[in-house]
Amino acid sequence: MRQLLTAILRFLLRHALQFALFIAILLAGRLLLAEWRAYSAGSEAVTALRLAAGGADHHGAGLAAAATDRINALRQAPQASIAARLAQVKAQLAALRARQQPSLFSLPLPDTNTLALHAQDEAARRVEIEVLVQEARYLTALQAAISGEDARQTLARLHADHVRAYAVLQNNLRQRRELEAQHPLAARLPGSDAYAQLSQLEAQDQRLREINLQAYQAWATQRTRTSATHSARPAPFAIDEQTLSGALAPVQAAITAGEGQLARNWIARWRAPVMDVAPTAALLMLSAMLLPAAIKAFFYFVLAPVASRLPPLSIARTLQLNAASLPLPSQGESRISAVSQGLLLQPGQRMLIHPEYLQSSPVSTHKRTQWLLDWRFPFTSLAAGMVALTRLESETTASVTISASDDPLLEVAIVQLPAGSALVFQPRGLVGLVCDANQPLAISSHWRLGSLHAWLTLQLRFIVFRGPVTLIVRGCRGVRLERAGQGRSISQSATLGFTTDVLYSTLRSETFIPYLRGQQALLNDRFDGDNGVYLYEETPRHGKQPGKVGSWFEGFTDAILKVFGI
Repeated sequence: MRQLLTAILRFLLRHALQFALFIAILLAGRLLLAEWRAYSAGSEAVTALRLAAGGADHHGAGLAAAATDRINALRQAPQASIAARLAQVKAQLAALRARQQPSLFSLPLPDTNTLALHAQDEAARRVEIEVLVQEARYLTALQAAISGEDARQTLARLHADHVRAYAVLQNNLRQRRELEAQHPLAARLPGSDAYAQLSQLEAQDQRLREINLQAYQAWATQRTRTSATHSARPAPFAIDEQTLSGALAPVQAAITAGEGQLARNWIARWRAPVMDVAPTAALLMLSAMLLPAAIKAFFYFVLAPVASRLPPLSIARTLQLNAASLPLPSQGESRISAVSQGLLLQPGQRMLIHPEYLQSSPVSTHKRTQWLLDWRFPFTSLAAGMVALTRLESETTASVTISASDDPLLEVAIVQLPAGSALVFQPRGLVGLVCDANQPLAISSHWRLGSLHAWLTLQLRFIVFRGPVTLIVRGCRGVRLERAGQGRSISQSATLGFTTDVLYSTLRSETFIPYLRGQQALLNDRFDGDNGVYLYEETPRHGKQPGKVGSWFEGFTDAILKVFGI
């Protein structure tokens, strides 16, 4: 019953968590979609408004040029032509103002196309209105100036009429005075010719005074009218660009508002920095993709063929010894390993072995811990894991069973080096050895810094074990010992060692694509020599995938250990 309740609770809890996770994912997706839609709509709206503003500027420039040419042509035209054009301008203004739509840029529009058409139409309308307003203002001023010029001409004419009427009036007064001076009595005596002439002049004086008064009144009235309407002709017409740009203020305000909304959108805030670094990131990514391929191509087609043509390394020639060959298994049986191996430990011998590989041993044997394989090579011992070894010694012949108890895939092989023999060996495959207890272990290291083979394989140091010694070697799925003969090639990651009379060189892998894809190593180990033998494990774990490592640190560590021949 308890198990049933536990299972039910786990089932409910698991599905409740899944339900909550689905809700969180859907909400996050909805928010992200809403942000993206808002950003897309705002971006498209701002783009449409900018296009409309740019088109309106161009349209306004064309209208301004046409209006300038048209108005400057009317400067010398009669007043009737100016009045007719002013009437047309006012009619066009009335028609354009009647097309105004409320809240054109403040209300959201259905889609971007509608917004673009709306914005273009409204921006063009506002520009046209501003150009026509400036044209109407100038035509009104021009009309007033021309009217003032006509009024001044009329004033001059009325002034001349008044001057003539006044001159005639003064001439009549002079004639009357002369007549009275010549005929003082006759001019006052009725019935005389002088009296008749004087009466006629006095009658003309009354009529002339009325004419003079009328001329004066007409002149005074025109003078008052002329002074009230006095204005000079305006300068040649030119569009006020600042005012024309101000006509697009609602469009610019809408653009500013749209840009403000975009600035508050987190997609827009991240988009600009991402787009700034995207070219650099793309270049780095392209370099990361192409540079390793270029380096691999250089190694494969240039360095590896050069190394293949160089003479092989001969450790025996360097050591100046004639190493004895190792005993080989029977014909066709190169496998020398097994899950467990039995070994006889003779009196006067000592065995150094990893404790986990020591399966059974006689109780009579003397055991103690030896911290390093050889104190002359502390780094090599530490890097190869040959530390905290079990040291066995026996006063009688002791049978010791060796087996890999920590890994079922490992097998153990016994490699006996007779006196005078030498084996180049990588300590990573060593789990123990048996040597003379009274003599130091014969181990030496040899650097090959001048060899291209060594640099391409990164194995600059070779460690040599000299006999008599018995090496206990481990290998995944088995260890094999084969004769080099006229030339043998194996994977570098499988090589455990080879005798010093072997001619060691490198051989480029057969195909480039597997090497480029990291499925094969650039070089394989090549061994030549009739009497030489080499040792390798069947399924190497070290370097199992050439060119690929589980992590950067692991790959770096493997490279360092390979440099030191470990």
